[in-house]
Amino acid sequence: MTGRMFHRIFAFVLLLSACGAAAAATQVNTDSLRLTFDASGNMQSALACFPACTGENARVQQFGDASVIRFEGAGAGAWSQTESHTQTHYELTFRQGAGARLTWRIPVNGYRIELQHAGIAGITLQSGESFRPREAAGFGNWLEQSRYVILNSGDAVQVALQDTDVTSQQADQWLGFRNRYWTLMAAPPSSLSVKPETADEMIDARISVNLIEGEWSFYIGPIEPSLLARASPELSNLLYAGLWFWLRWICFALFHLLAIIHLAIPSWGLSIMVLSVAVNILMTPLSRIADRFQDQVNDTEARLAPELQRIKQNFKGEEQAAKILALYKTERVHPLYSLKSLMGVAVVIPVFIGAFDMLAENIHLLHTGFLWISDLSRPDDLFNLPFMLPFFGNEFNALPFLMTGLSVVASSLHNPPALTAGLRKKQVRNMLLLAAAFFVLFYTFPAGMVLYWTTNNLISVSKSLWSRR
Repeated sequence: MTGRMFHRIFAFVLLLSACGAAAAATQVNTDSLRLTFDASGNMQSALACFPACTGENARVQQFGDASVIRFEGAGAGAWSQTESHTQTHYELTFRQGAGARLTWRIPVNGYRIELQHAGIAGITLQSGESFRPREAAGFGNWLEQSRYVILNSGDAVQVALQDTDVTSQQADQWLGFRNRYWTLMAAPPSSLSVKPETADEMIDARISVNLIEGEWSFYIGPIEPSLLARASPELSNLLYAGLWFWLRWICFALFHLLAIIHLAIPSWGLSIMVLSVAVNILMTPLSRIADRFQDQVNDTEARLAPELQRIKQNFKGEEQAAKILALYKTERVHPLYSLKSLMGVAVVIPVFIGAFDMLAENIHLLHTGFLWISDLSRPDDLFNLPFMLPFFGNEFNALPFLMTGLSVVASSLHNPPALTAGLRKKQVRNMLLLAAAFFVLFYTFPAGMVLYWTTNNLISVSKSLWSRR
């Protein structure tokens, strides 16, 4: 017997003790999961690990406190249990004298579990207290919410636990619940109708459905692209589910680009900074087009500014509007010419959203430190304040101040040659207002996301300094 086989057999610990019809819990330990079953085959608790339950920096998530997957309608009678194992799977079978049967097939390495059954009427999935969202202040609370997910024909329907206006949904692929980084999903053998339990104050997920005939599959583990795809291609729809399909493509592209960078740079923090630089380089052709449009708008504004100011001073109401339109016609300028400047926003915003969502759901950043940041999946929390600020919480986060400071520097360096002093002052004021809005938005966001945008602002300052040279 090889050492690896001995380790696997030793890890598959079955603790059974009988006292009449009662039996103790059965524990199954694998490289990825720690599962506990009661005497009737119900899964009492599950602990999922990423990348593995042993080794450095293992991330873990507990599912359920007294029940994770419970079966109903088996009838009365004592249960018996048998177990077997191969090099790839463990198998637990629970039988009842009345004919009910549950057979769990658990992989040695992986998160997809198979279930065969007979004589069971229903099944209930529950999340438990340990699965509740982490506390977060401000907008950061958006990211930490638990929700139901139902996959039907490739579409992912997400339902908030507190959403009371819920109708039955058809699930032909997977159904279950998730938090920011972890999920429990069940795949029925055929399509069924499901209505998740919701309430105003609900904090734990609970789904009950009929246990239709055929083999069921369960995924209990991390929301990570390669692992989800390995378990089932349809599970990849869990990622970035709230975005349009083309924005999801951007998210996946950025995820794989970050993974490639991380192969060369072991630090995830440095990898995020390099990702920001790489995205700026890749977007250079589009950025140049956007800059050219912005320069054209600046030239037009500078040319029209004196006459527009005279018209606004001397005319009011409809007469003013008529004079302005006449000026546009004389100068051969379209009334909506300023929309050209939105080209820069149209280029930046989709990539910004893609990076935002990709970093928000990237489990590799969970419990990963960088510089003074203890966890890139949380605000950097340099120190705790002795008081609580509404919305902002009691954590002093240094990175948003650095990000905003770089925005202010970039604004001060902004000096397009075509603009008059008044127009330049107006643009700088708008840039400072935008920087303030980003500070409020980002202050309670995870440090990994703020680090990406801070690096982007540093690149903007560097470009402006180079241009001034």
